[in-house]
Amino acid sequence: MKHLATTAIGAVLSVSFVGEALATEWNVSVWGQRRAFTEHIHYLADAVAEATDGEFTMNISYGGLSNNRENLDGISIGAFEMAQFCAGYHPDKNRAITVLELPFMDVRNLDEEVAVSHAVYAHPAVAEEMAQWNARMLMTSPMPQYNLVGTGEPRDEIAEMDGMRVRATGGLGELFSAMGAVPTSVTSSEAYSAMEGGTVDTVAFAQHAHLSFRTIDIADWWTENLNPGTVNCPVVVNIDAYEALSDEHREILDAAVDDAIDYYLENYGELLARWDAVLEERGVERITIADEQLAQMAEAAAPIHAAWIEEMNAAGLPAQDLYDLVGATLQEVRSGN
Repeated sequence: MKHLATTAIGAVLSVSFVGEALATEWNVSVWGQRRAFTEHIHYLADAVAEATDGEFTMNISYGGLSNNRENLDGISIGAFEMAQFCAGYHPDKNRAITVLELPFMDVRNLDEEVAVSHAVYAHPAVAEEMAQWNARMLMTSPMPQYNLVGTGEPRDEIAEMDGMRVRATGGLGELFSAMGAVPTSVTSSEAYSAMEGGTVDTVAFAQHAHLSFRTIDIADWWTENLNPGTVNCPVVVNIDAYEALSDEHREILDAAVDDAIDYYLENYGELLARWDAVLEERGVERITIADEQLAQMAEAAAPIHAAWIEEMNAAGLPAQDLYDLVGATLQEVRSGN
C-alpha cells in the first residue's frame, strides 16, 4: 500500500508542514480489459480524484497486480488497496455471498440485482467473513442473468443438455450438472480458448462478457431467455487502507458509490440496447427456451437451494436469514418501498 504523507523532519522544519494535505494513492486489481463490468470502478476513481483535488487517486490495473482468482488473497495481505472478484472463483472463501449465485432466485433486472447484493453485503455475517480476509465490501458489479452461447446444434431442451460441456461457476454450474451437463469453472479470460479448442461446447456469461472475452465471435447460437441466474462480483477494499483514510476522504469514497452504480447501470443499459445488433452482425441464432423447459429447470433448482441452506448452516452461517433476505429485498423493491 502506498500512503504518502508529509512528516516533519526535525523540530525546526515541523512547522512548515502544518496543515499540508495528506496524499493517498491506491492500487486497484481487476482483470481482462476495460469493459462495462469495470466502468463503475473507473467512475469511482475519477469522482474521488476530482472531489479531493487529486489528493486521493486510484491506479487501476488489469492483471498487473494479481490474477482474478487471487484478488481476495491480495487484499488480505495488503498487496493492493481495492479489488474486484467473483464469488464463484473461490466459494470456500466467501461462502455467505454465494446465496446470490443460487440459480433461479427470480432476480429480474439490474436494479434488483443491485438491491439484493447490497442488502446481503450489509449483513453482519458477510462483514464478519470478509474481515477474515481484511476486506470490506464497497459495492457490487451487477450483471444481468446469464445466458449460453454455444457451437453446433442449439441446446434448447433439458434432454439436449445431457453431456453438454459448459463453462459455468457457482450455483449455475450445479444447475447445469443437475441437467446432466458437465460444468467447468475456467476463468472468464480462459473461456474463449476453451470454447475454440473444444474443451467446452457452451459458455454461460452476461452479455458484456460474451463481447469482451469474444465468445460471441465463435458462437453459433445464444439463448435469449434461459436466465438461470448470475455471478456475484463485489468490489472490496482493504480494511487497513480504508481506516487509514482521512475522515474527509473516507466520506468522499463512500458517497461516490451510489453515483458509480448509477453510471454503471446507465452504461450497461446502452450495451443491452445494442445486443440485438451484435447478434445480427455476427450471424448468431437466437434460441428461445420453451416455458415448460424453464419450469422444469426452476424445479431442479429447489434442491440446490435446500442443499445450500443445509451446508451453510452446518458451516455456522445464518443461511436461512441470508436466503430470506434476498426474497424480502425483492419484495420491498417491487412494492416501491
